[in-house]
Amino acid sequence: MSQHIDQQNQHIAKLESKLANISKDVKFVKHKSLTEPKLIVEKQIVRVPVEEKKVDPKVANGKVVLGQEEWVWIDSIKAHFKARVDTGATTSSINAQDIQTFERDGKEWIRFNLTHQGEDNTDEKAQAAKVDEIEAPVVRWVKIRQASTEEAVRRPVVELWVQLGSLHEKAQFTLADRSQMDYPVLLGREFFKDIALVDVGKKYIQGKTEPKPEPAAVTK
Repeated sequence: MSQHIDQQNQHIAKLESKLANISKDVKFVKHKSLTEPKLIVEKQIVRVPVEEKKVDPKVANGKVVLGQEEWVWIDSIKAHFKARVDTGATTSSINAQDIQTFERDGKEWIRFNLTHQGEDNTDEKAQAAKVDEIEAPVVRWVKIRQASTEEAVRRPVVELWVQLGSLHEKAQFTLADRSQMDYPVLLGREFFKDIALVDVGKKYIQGKTEPKPEPAAVTK
């Protein structure tokens, strides 16, 4: 009986010894974790520069933006003219004086003088008007009723190639005496509908542009 008790005591002593060793190991691990420096890995944030999108003031929603005043290039006489962009007018008109009709290749043509102040107009040169002669076939005749008279006036309509910004279009113009107007050319809605927007608070958004020269033919 005493021998059995001794064996139990020895077994208990061994367990206590193991527990003591485990307790030492736990204390060692805790001490080590507190005294040794911790390795901290920081994530590097790479900043990729984002290119700012440049807003083109000349274009909006895929359409050309026009101010209430613009420069118009007329192909036939290779010159710029000041134009009023009028959203209240349906058709376009151009200053025409000394109008003459004649026949060419069996068709009715018009010859007229376009009087204007020129591109380099300043206060000193305000009186130096320039005159350009234009010839064009007559598209049709229209009757225009003026505010000063009850009678309708019959006027010819011609087609001219013009450049305004990126627009290079054949536009129809009613010939009229605009010598007392500030602008020799007036652009109505028929010219810019569906292809341009008008910002009446700005002027000369498109600047002066000319058609690009056609590439020279290559001879073999």
